[in-house]
Amino acid sequence: MTKVRGKTAFITGAASGIGLATARALGARGARVILADIDGAGARAAADGLRAEGRDALGVELDVTDEASWAKAGDAARDFGAVRILFSNAGVGGGSGPFEQYDTEVWRWNYAVNAHAHLYACRTFLGDMKASGEPSHLVMTSSMVAIVPPPISVAYISSKYATLGIAMALRNELAESSVDISVLMPGMSATRIVETTRNLRPARQEIGKAAATSQAMQGVLAGGMSPDRIAARVVEAIEKGEYWIFTHPEWKAMAELVTQDMLAAFGPSADPAYKGDDIDGLIRANGGRMFGAKA
Repeated sequence: MTKVRGKTAFITGAASGIGLATARALGARGARVILADIDGAGARAAADGLRAEGRDALGVELDVTDEASWAKAGDAARDFGAVRILFSNAGVGGGSGPFEQYDTEVWRWNYAVNAHAHLYACRTFLGDMKASGEPSHLVMTSSMVAIVPPPISVAYISSKYATLGIAMALRNELAESSVDISVLMPGMSATRIVETTRNLRPARQEIGKAAATSQAMQGVLAGGMSPDRIAARVVEAIEKGEYWIFTHPEWKAMAELVTQDMLAAFGPSADPAYKGDDIDGLIRANGGRMFGAKA
């Protein structure tokens, strides 16, 4: 468990949406917050607003897909305070349309923002968090679509599935460290992700049916859960040391169906003469623990 008060938190995608709401919630609990966003002006304005409320806050520009940008933001963060809460949250939508027609640059960009950026975030801060020995916390934003994939963007779904995989692996890797980890699994949230995606995507803007789908999703998300409520749940999970952060219980029934479908597919061994995998030996060989169990 990590007490928020007095800790320095670094939050990506913090100029709006869940990132900004979490910066506010952490600040209200006594944390010093660094708001990072590709919209540097927006991040600085948000930090100004928090300082006007008496919070310690810093706004920095950060392109989460660029390692040099991370180095610059990391230096600014360390000058502000030793980061002990890292919220790797920035995300974009993946566009729409049949998988075989995806623009390859949009695909690569989607993965760079939604999945690969977690590596840069951890390369920048996680080593120091572990070495400090202080109670610290890492949060990554995935999505319920990583468990229950609806018929929308393959790029978005699979990149969020990658985030879930990263978080699950790190849960085991960090089990014997002072760093706890959470994975945020929100459903529909009232954020600007569709608008941000439309403004930042590296290829031509969507047209026709794809553009109509984008507009429809923007309308659906406008009626989603308030980022403020999600942020409050994130802060609670940090303070309680909880791994899973589920905010939308209406998805549970569908998650159960997905899990039941998977478990029902297990049958007899493909090789009846095979003695079976040595799972315990695999874990011992890697010096880890399953499901992040603490010693």
